[in-house]
Amino acid sequence: MKKYAILAALLLLSVTAARAGEPGLDIWDIYVNVDYAYEGDETLTLFNLPDGTGSPFSEAQLPDGSLTDATLRIQLLDNYYVPVPDFPAEDMWLESFDHEMLPCLGGTTADFNTDADGWTVWATPLHAGGFSTSPCVLYINGMIPVDWYNLDLQFNSGDISGDGQVNLADLSIFAGSFFGDYAFEADFFCDGVINLIDVGAMAHGMGGSCP
Repeated sequence: MKKYAILAALLLLSVTAARAGEPGLDIWDIYVNVDYAYEGDETLTLFNLPDGTGSPFSEAQLPDGSLTDATLRIQLLDNYYVPVPDFPAEDMWLESFDHEMLPCLGGTTADFNTDADGWTVWATPLHAGGFSTSPCVLYINGMIPVDWYNLDLQFNSGDISGDGQVNLADLSIFAGSFFGDYAFEADFFCDGVINLIDVGAMAHGMGGSCP
């Protein structure tokens, strides 16, 4: 795995939960060590659905439509480079740089609190709609880590409109691209062509909504 050791200081980061054994600790400098499974240079695409039945990170798509692993792991360290355990998953989330990937409430948070070594992961499918071709950004407590390495990971969804559900409005948008000019937001298989595979993905998502 390619490891991006990013010592990204988040100065004066307010923490919502005190660390075990240090009940008075509310603010400190924090550092992020990033381990991204994908080792290539191409931009990947992750297919999301608001009900969480989209693609896991292990099934991100290359530009030719083939699958690859985009699992993201991060480790939080304090200013003494000691792992930060049990940091709340809900305080770590992903967004697209342009904010056009539209998550459900809590739909892009980490899979679990940081473990005893300070690690957590994004592996399971996101709960999200909308679409974006901009880079993927990490937020911790509402802040982007300094010098954070933006992942070349873009997003699309059966919830094209980004209203939190896959319905006839999305089907209408999809049909316009299926029978008209190519549009990224309707290319769910992300191979440069809108065809029956994408129809199947649209059908799979129909009726789903945010939890």
